[in-house]
Amino acid sequence: MANRAAQASRTPIPHTALREGQGSLQAAFSPRQSSSTLLRQHCRLVDSTLCTLWQAPSGTDMPTAEQLTLVAVGGYGRGALFPGSDIDLLILTPSVLTAIQKNFIEGFLTSLWDLQMQVGHSVRSVDECLQEARQDLGVATTLLESRYLVGSRPLLQDLIRALQDTPPWPPPLFFSAKLAEQENRHARCSDTAFHLEPNIKEGPGALRDIHHLQWLAASAFGEGSLRRLRDEGIITGEEYRQLLRAQALLSRLRIALHYATGRHEDRLRLDLQVPLARQLGYTDRPGHSAVEQLMQKLYRAFADILRVSAIAQENIAQQLATREAAPVDTDQRIALPLPTLRRDDPQLLQHILSLFRSLAEDCRRRTLDAQTQRQLYGLRSAIHPRDLDRDPIARREFLAILTQPEGAYRSLKMMQQCGILARILPAFGQITGRIQHDLFHVYTVDQHTLFLLRNLGQIWTGETAQMPLANAAREQVEKPELLVLAGLFHDIGKGRGGDHSKIGAQEARRFARRLQLSPCDTELIVWLVEQHLQMSGVSQRRDLEDPQVIRDFAHLVQDERHLAYLLLLTVADMRATNPDLWNDWKGLLLGTLYRATASELQREDRQTRDLPQIVADKQRAVLEGIASMGQLRTRALWQHLSGPYFLRYSEDELLWHCREILAHKGHKTLVAVRPHAPDGSEILIYGSDRPGLFQQITGALDRQSLNIIDARIDTSEDGRAIDTFLVIDNSHAFAHSDQAHVDLAAELRAVIDGETASKPRFGLRHRDPRHRFFAHIPAEIRVDNRVLPRYTLLEVRAADHLGLLYQVGEALRTLQLNIHGAKVSTFGERVEDTFFILNECGHKLTDAQAKALTQTLGNILNGKAA
Repeated sequence: MANRAAQASRTPIPHTALREGQGSLQAAFSPRQSSSTLLRQHCRLVDSTLCTLWQAPSGTDMPTAEQLTLVAVGGYGRGALFPGSDIDLLILTPSVLTAIQKNFIEGFLTSLWDLQMQVGHSVRSVDECLQEARQDLGVATTLLESRYLVGSRPLLQDLIRALQDTPPWPPPLFFSAKLAEQENRHARCSDTAFHLEPNIKEGPGALRDIHHLQWLAASAFGEGSLRRLRDEGIITGEEYRQLLRAQALLSRLRIALHYATGRHEDRLRLDLQVPLARQLGYTDRPGHSAVEQLMQKLYRAFADILRVSAIAQENIAQQLATREAAPVDTDQRIALPLPTLRRDDPQLLQHILSLFRSLAEDCRRRTLDAQTQRQLYGLRSAIHPRDLDRDPIARREFLAILTQPEGAYRSLKMMQQCGILARILPAFGQITGRIQHDLFHVYTVDQHTLFLLRNLGQIWTGETAQMPLANAAREQVEKPELLVLAGLFHDIGKGRGGDHSKIGAQEARRFARRLQLSPCDTELIVWLVEQHLQMSGVSQRRDLEDPQVIRDFAHLVQDERHLAYLLLLTVADMRATNPDLWNDWKGLLLGTLYRATASELQREDRQTRDLPQIVADKQRAVLEGIASMGQLRTRALWQHLSGPYFLRYSEDELLWHCREILAHKGHKTLVAVRPHAPDGSEILIYGSDRPGLFQQITGALDRQSLNIIDARIDTSEDGRAIDTFLVIDNSHAFAHSDQAHVDLAAELRAVIDGETASKPRFGLRHRDPRHRFFAHIPAEIRVDNRVLPRYTLLEVRAADHLGLLYQVGEALRTLQLNIHGAKVSTFGERVEDTFFILNECGHKLTDAQAKALTQTLGNILNGKAA
């Protein structure tokens, strides 16, 4: 007790010195300061504080302090401590701890907590360290970076000697385990560092990958440094310098990030990128903002680390396999066909492309060997874009790569990594590392493009089941290389101002001429690039039950060949935008548009099968599923419903409606809920129509944390509403059970019939900084009478927030306007909702009504309402 009292009495002195020292380091931090110097200074400051606390002046404590050892391990053990990072400590003890030693350790740890230091600690003997290290790869890794602080040196020397004599993980086993660990870590970051908000510590190509190399060096060569890798011939002098430059940039940025947030933060959030870019000395230039310059430099650093790491890992594996006479797991690699390539070789490009063709055609090969990557990177500047124009063999080799969609991704990704792709196609170099500051693209433009190509490959090999209809469309694609080229160019015009689709189409036309493609093939590629957004836009924002929408889209695509190519490009593009945004609802909408358009294109006379015949066919099929006693009532119900109602629904949905309505008793509103594959629910509401009904329903669904994906709204001639909603529970709080559906139906019925009040919640749906960053962007409202033949189109684009649909419904109710359908699409933190509306007379909106709606909604959604 006396020991802890004495320790507590000494706390203010190191506390003051620590806080003052940390404040001085932060005040002195500048863009020109060496990051490694600051990290070492911070480390020494913490070292001094810990040693002061450990070396108690009490005579009874000194012998105890000298019997134990305080050891820095993990990141702190490397001697470079970031401002917000945890302090990893090992207290090394004799085999048996005395009561005095236990009290000393307790007092020391208490003093650390009093100082509010973020400490991770373990208390172990040498034998216990060895035992834990054998069982836990993480423990074995942290012990590789043990650094003496204070106490008994012999104890630490015993541990180090034991680790060297009998490594808990022999180097080959350690290498394979760390490689698997790295792959899992990369997978958690979608196997790319090129995120809009990258993790500069854990992501692929980030600081952890440099630490990974240092750990491998420590295990294989006894010294965990990049310099040792250079000295061992694992990396060249230039690669060593590239790693140091990349490490310096990432370290400086991570220091600034910790200071800006006041805590351990490794994700470079959107709201921090602009101020940090300016803090680190970047200034806006024409066509290149400060943040764009910072992010492009950061992405280049990631790319350098990834490339050099891949080379280093393979070389380490080869050395271990030779030295240890044990196999080491590595990726399948392909060697360069020729022993050497010369910069002045007139056939250099065709030799290089022949290599990449081999990589594309052999599905067993995943990447190139280290020596080949190194040689290609060194030769990149010897390649000129015109080499492709002058060399017919090189052109054939490049096209041969593209004919293998599943292999084209591997080859083009490696070509980019080696710096070859941007030399052949300079326009691709302009989108390399280019960020997309919008609400749903989470990758840089070049990475998004490569992911699109990967998705095309997966569609081609049937690896994905997310779009079964793609298999049918694939049969229509006779030249997959044209599809791959369209994917390569679809976003290549971004960042230049203007319509990127048109700019990309111009670039695609020029490149197709360089490849000497036929005029027919060229026009298809150009058309795909220029129209690559159309299919997703129509499927998610237009009334697919409207025959005119289908006719207009059929007129755009002209034939089934164009339709098939466009579907595959659209699916691959949507899935490459953001892994969290694709779902089966989007696939369902695309499939509906594809089938309806294909049917429209197959008709010789598009007017021979008119609306009454289509309705009659559906009604006949539905009646077959209804008992004879109910068919008379069903026909009576249908007499009050117009033809478009039957076009909106499948035969199964129409049958469900009829059965529920026929079984409904009483005068209250019918609310029925059933599961809707894969993870949603379908809600049917049937009852008296009245103003504000949509508003009530959306408010109640919002209270249940259910996101509306689609809404179809009809009103019968006798004043009955037949509304259906497709909803998804993104919070996963709603259990998809029969009882849950019964409870939801009861809740909705009570709200609609006025038995209980239910107001929506308002505010941001997502609480993360990314959403807050975009929340200030004004909502866009578009009212258009020209797009749809029957309805006025209302489009709302805004930051996603609770109560949004309720607010739209409130504005429409106030203006006495009626919703007849809705498409609700969410892209990350932004929604793009489409409504099909009519005025109180059942007509399209007048110019005055359209203007009033635009102004009213703008005021409500942008916070200007009175």
